Amino acid sequence: MTLTPRIKKRIAQEYAEQDQQAVEDLLLELIGELEQEVEEERIIAAALLCAQGRVDGLLNAAETTRRDWRNILAAAGLAHKDWPERLDSEFGANA
Repeated sequence: MTLTPRIKKRIAQEYAEQDQQAVEDLLLELIGELEQEVEEERIIAAALLCAQGRVDGLLNAAETTRRDWRNILAAAGLAHKDWPERLDSEFGANA
């Protein structure tokens, strides 16, 4: 999996330059750990939304995701049918 351009853009906007690679690596590792087939961008976006640009927030979001990925979707407001629209609203349309 690779991060989508809009996810990379959000990371660049919210995290210090020296933290960006670690944030990307953590998100990719997190997706790799999930045993079920999931919508990867949706899970990553949910973690970023819950983290609110904080590294400690991202670590907490990752732990929540590891316990049960559905909880991070609910916490970020991406658990319902309108999640694609919410994702576009928060991250911009995916090109």
